[in-house]
Amino acid sequence: MKKKAFLVFLCVIMALMSGCGKDSIRFGTSGAGGVYGEIALSLAASVQKETDDMTFDVQVTAGSAANVRLLAQNQLDLAIAQADIIDNAYYGTGTFRKSYRDYAAVAGLYTEPCQIVVSADSDIYTINDLEGKRVSVGEAESGTEQNATQILETYGMNKSFVNEINLNYGEACEKLKSGEIDAFFCTLAAGSSVIKNLAAEHDIRLIPLSDTAIQRLLEAYNFYTEYTIQKGTYPNQSEDVTTIGVTAVLLANEKMDKERVKTITEILFRNQAAINAAVSPNLELDPETAVKGITIPFHEGALEYYRESGIVVQ
Repeated sequence: MKKKAFLVFLCVIMALMSGCGKDSIRFGTSGAGGVYGEIALSLAASVQKETDDMTFDVQVTAGSAANVRLLAQNQLDLAIAQADIIDNAYYGTGTFRKSYRDYAAVAGLYTEPCQIVVSADSDIYTINDLEGKRVSVGEAESGTEQNATQILETYGMNKSFVNEINLNYGEACEKLKSGEIDAFFCTLAAGSSVIKNLAAEHDIRLIPLSDTAIQRLLEAYNFYTEYTIQKGTYPNQSEDVTTIGVTAVLLANEKMDKERVKTITEILFRNQAAINAAVSPNLELDPETAVKGITIPFHEGALEYYRESGIVVQ
């Protein structure tokens, strides 16, 4: 309840800050129920607390793919996106037929495990059991959608095998409870509130990936890492669940003022404990790891922070 009240308070604060002048920083997040919005609200509140020259307009978007496109089109100033989507968009690979640039990295934030959620009494125990089922693969233009597609393809399943539905996490939780869908994919921080809240109201299970599938995914895609969702992460989760994960990255429009980006980076890590507590105990905010595994250039403001902190950016 305390966390929910805190987030409601932040939402009220952000509503007041949003649009308070032409200089508001437009911050792209993701759909309802995602962790990106919680991080953006917490970071924005921390910046507002420490400075008086920045206001924020935190915007709900479809997620990673939409965010990099909106940054490149100068419709956002800050955004969060998955490392795999960022690389694909920046270099025009994967599902992107052209490159989207004009943005730069600020910090790798944490690892997002790919989670597949079903009702506890479901007859779905493996990815193969999803054949013929009604499955939410995340919103269109989200990182979750790409992850779901790659996982299903690794099991030899294309769109004809699964009845795919595009829902945000909040919608997916409601439709799983009502029996309107059989499963949903979500790529977000382990222990996030949207899944915890679902598990508190409706018995769920997480579907693990097989060792063979994990190895194939690691070999095929550079940005995945093996990830274990520890037992007890969610109510009634009695076993560890093995899956893959990808880094969530904070991005800034290249046109954004260097000093502002530096200040935001400083405040991000100065408040990392508070942001972890507000969002998820499984976040891994750490300036030492924030520069690893990112394949696009860093913003000059972030680079200046890392240099002054003695952190080497490859």
